[in-house]
Amino acid sequence: MRPPPAILPPGVEVLGYTVECQLGQGGFGTVYLARNAGQPFALKLLHLSRVGERVVREVSILLKLNHPNVARLQGYGLWPSGAPQFAVIVMEYVDGRRLDAWADEENPSARQVARVALNVARALAASHAVGVLHRDVKEANVMVRASDGVAKLVDFGIGDYEGARGLTVDILPPGTPEYRAPEAWRFFRQHVHVPGARYEAGPPDDLWALGLVLYTLLTARKPFDEADDPSYIDAVMTREPVPPHGENARVPRALSDVCMRFLEKTPETRTLSALAAVTELERVLADADATWDVPLCDAYGEDTATTEGGRDSEDRWLHAPLYRPRRGKRAPPAGPPPAAEAATTVPRTTVKVAQKPHGRSWRWTLVALVLVLLATGATLMFWPSRIAGGAPARQEVAASGKSPQAGRAAAPTGPEATAAAVALPATLQEDSATVTTPQKDTQPLQLPQKPAKKGMGVMARAVSMAAACSALACPGAQVRQPPPPEPCPVGAVKAMAKWGLDIGDKTPVRFAPEDPRVVSIGEGPVEVHIIGGGKGLPGKTALSGRSIMRDRVYVRLTWATTPQGESFPVCFDVHAEEGPRGMAREPGDDSPSRARIWTIGYVKAVAEFE
Repeated sequence: MRPPPAILPPGVEVLGYTVECQLGQGGFGTVYLARNAGQPFALKLLHLSRVGERVVREVSILLKLNHPNVARLQGYGLWPSGAPQFAVIVMEYVDGRRLDAWADEENPSARQVARVALNVARALAASHAVGVLHRDVKEANVMVRASDGVAKLVDFGIGDYEGARGLTVDILPPGTPEYRAPEAWRFFRQHVHVPGARYEAGPPDDLWALGLVLYTLLTARKPFDEADDPSYIDAVMTREPVPPHGENARVPRALSDVCMRFLEKTPETRTLSALAAVTELERVLADADATWDVPLCDAYGEDTATTEGGRDSEDRWLHAPLYRPRRGKRAPPAGPPPAAEAATTVPRTTVKVAQKPHGRSWRWTLVALVLVLLATGATLMFWPSRIAGGAPARQEVAASGKSPQAGRAAAPTGPEATAAAVALPATLQEDSATVTTPQKDTQPLQLPQKPAKKGMGVMARAVSMAAACSALACPGAQVRQPPPPEPCPVGAVKAMAKWGLDIGDKTPVRFAPEDPRVVSIGEGPVEVHIIGGGKGLPGKTALSGRSIMRDRVYVRLTWATTPQGESFPVCFDVHAEEGPRGMAREPGDDSPSRARIWTIGYVKAVAEFE
């Protein structure tokens, strides 16, 4: 059984550091922002029973490194004192964003991308110089500091160094499969049936991964994106990717060539070392001109939505033109149109659809949208007294005795009420914890005064809400958007399949053991239990994860523990009885961080959180 990571509420003291909030979670640890003497630090907690010698390995690596592009070690200890359960690694806190988030939000230029790649190359050169391999170079393990744009390589949790004793017996060392070098996959295929065969990673493996990162930064695409694992591995070993400047004309040819040298198929033809990579990047930056300062992707905006040559809109839809990827700040969602306008016109933004419809189905989409808007206008004419009488009805409420969510987070908010959350398995693919700055949600939350009438159809409730907001001019800021998409824990889909669960399967769950009809749930860690049995997981299996408060209550469950003690990652979204993702908020708690919900819900197996 693999224990879930530590769940610490704000204010807890660990070795003299006061915890403020959780920053990230991964295969072996949980990272928190904590303070000591007013200074911020990143606190990484790892279960001693799970990590074994790996924590000693990580600390040994960090003690060897002292470089401005590597997050520095600040201290190490065991906690709690007397009966330690966790190893604690105290790291420099990097106040910034993960590399992928930085690229997506900033829409950087070629010069900015080259500087970030240069920072990572310098970190690798310093690491390789003292015999240290990172073995998990990827966007999630690079932080870009907000104050000056400097990139720092973080998380050497599955790193290695010369002379270290082996910790695994697998043919390939721990790492993220999508970033493995061609020579690793060749070795795997040639020796998969050879007892005791073991691939030894080297500096060229880190350079290959840097090449993949640089390619994605330059093009907003992956160089290899095949549909299944065997095809992907074949492509990595044999197919030359389209050069970055071929995918994106804004990529300077010199920088594209540097990237392609990182992605050579053999270590002998690849850029010879991280130090050589530093030299190459410094050289092309020295020769850079003004074209290197143009953002690499189109920005989000009205002028970049669907313009492509002189073709009409239908031709553009049917022939799926290749648009330049978009990055940068998104415009906030527009508020609802005035009622009179909504009843007679289609808003201009509704035709700017990013996905290509099949055949001519886009016309039917527009017709359906017009009908919904006309229905909204009709609602205004026939329901004047309902609108004038008070706040509009909200999302649906499940029928008595059958409705979703609540759990161990339903009562006290202290440590005794906190449930276990995500923990990722120690497999070949390790998703290490990363230090990130939490996003701040400043949109106000306003709840209705009256619950929706039970039994009302989903469409009727949606129309009634749209009608009320149109009449009352509800501001757009009152709607808190659903949480952004995120991937499932590593290994979750395979673990669910092993237990006979298919994507889309639904299972009833209970949030509170005392079986109240309505319970209070807070944002953060939560645990539910499967009701009964049947296909998939046995009854009374505990599912843990976190709840997210919006206009609805969203719950993402990522860890399962059976009554027999078996523990593994899962990926479940919680749904209301009638089907929508998330739970309706019941009257009685208008707090942005807590909500009252029904105690029975359904978990749905998903391949990613929408």
